[in-house]
Formats: sequence, C-alpha cells, structure tokens
Amino acid sequence: MGQIVSWILFLAPWFLLLPLEWKRVKRFMPVSLFMAVIYTILFQMAEVWNWWDVHETSNVFFLTNISSFVYGFLIVTTIYMFYFTYPNFWLFLIVNWVIDLIQALIISPFIFQKVGLYTMNSMSNFGLFIMIAITVPIIYLYQRWQENVFEEKAEVSLAELLFKRFSQSKNAATRRQR
Repeated sequence: MGQIVSWILFLAPWFLLLPLEWKRVKRFMPVSLFMAVIYTILFQMAEVWNWWDVHETSNVFFLTNISSFVYGFLIVTTIYMFYFTYPNFWLFLIVNWVIDLIQALIISPFIFQKVGLYTMNSMSNFGLFIMIAITVPIIYLYQRWQENVFEEKAEVSLAELLFKRFSQSKNAATRRQR
C-alpha cells in the first residue's frame, strides 16, 4: 500500500498544474525547486539525527531516504501556494502555516505514517510543524530575491547587453595584447 501511495504522491500532483497559466507556473518553478533542495537537506538531517525513518519498501526505487512527496506533491503545492497568494506576505504565511499544521498534525500521523511511508522517531509531529513552518518565510524571501533579479534584467535592453558584452570582449583582447 505504501508503495502505491508513494508513487501517487510522486506523479499525480504534476497533473494538477495543467489548468494553471504556464507563464505563472514557470515564474514559481525556481522557488519550488529551492524548496525541494531545502527538504532534501532536511531529510538528510533527519537520517543523521534520527528524526524519522523513511521506509524503503514504501518509496520509489531511486529515492532511498527521501520521501517521494518532496519531488512531486511538495513542488506542486509550493507552486499553488505562490500562484494564489503571492505577493501578499501575510496571506502567504497564514495559508501556508494552516496547511502545514494540517499536514504535520493530521496527514502525517494519520495517513503517511499509517500507510507506512515513514515512522517518526525523535521528532514529534509538532516539531515537524515547527520545522516546516520555518521554511515558509525562507522561501518567500527567496522568491522576492528572484523577482528582483528578473526585474533588474528586464530593465536592461538587449542593445545594452550586447554593448556590454562587446565592450568586455574588446577590453579583454586589448589587455591580452599588452
């Protein structure tokens, strides 16, 4: 049963992106991948500090100690959260924390653990909520930073970029001749 749930959490959520506007989905893909990196690190920490055990029998074959939900459900959920709440920080924070609370205190113990995806060891479900909740402002700040990077690039015209590139290569050639 756990193997089936694991594959569903890995593949099925991606179909939920189909009705969304692709331009906005692409806008929030970097922050979703950043979130997956954060969770990958958290799962590595969990293995070292024995916070929980991911059951290999209930995971997809190429993810040994990381739940498949990180690379499916989590990425898609992060896109949805940004899609519907960004840039309103307080709305983003409150909606995320409510969903995180439900995930940590209801879904984790009564669904994920019951079907055998993982077993909590030295971390409580409330500790899981705190860990998840800490990531929310981090990813919001990351998305704001990403937006600033793209805005700066958008302000520079193509002609200016080409001129800078040409100037840099011309200056480099002049320096090499000396």
